[in-house]
Amino acid sequence: MRNEKLIALMNLKGMTQATLSKETHIPASTLKRIINGENQKDKMVHMESIAKALGTSVHSIFDIPLETPLAAALRPDEAGASVTKLLTSDESLLIYWFQNTYREGQAAILKRAKEEYNKTQNEILKKVTSLDKPKDNPGDFDQLSLELRT
Repeated sequence: MRNEKLIALMNLKGMTQATLSKETHIPASTLKRIINGENQKDKMVHMESIAKALGTSVHSIFDIPLETPLAAALRPDEAGASVTKLLTSDESLLIYWFQNTYREGQAAILKRAKEEYNKTQNEILKKVTSLDKPKDNPGDFDQLSLELRT
């Protein structure tokens, strides 16, 4: 089954498969299988690369339950390997602020982040579901018949 969220996000960002392949260093054939949902299970490294290139989270693109930590989503052949994610300066600063804030402040930061996440997910979902809706309803049209003289 095609990953409609990924396709919609790529369209939103104006990215082609070739561009995404180049930015993520994922072979084009592998990326195509990920987009078309042809893999049994995608590698976490690939999912993280795609999410990073599109500027979003793995959870927003792939069907991984939110309560499942990303470490639990590792494939068996990736288990035991060190998974490293380089943070942007903004991500690093956000973590620093979070760590150096009182509990009430941390709760407010988490609440706001969750609101923004949900807002983004709803926008993506609307765009994906709008792709599934038929543009025209045949019942809205009347049939016209013309009698021609011969």
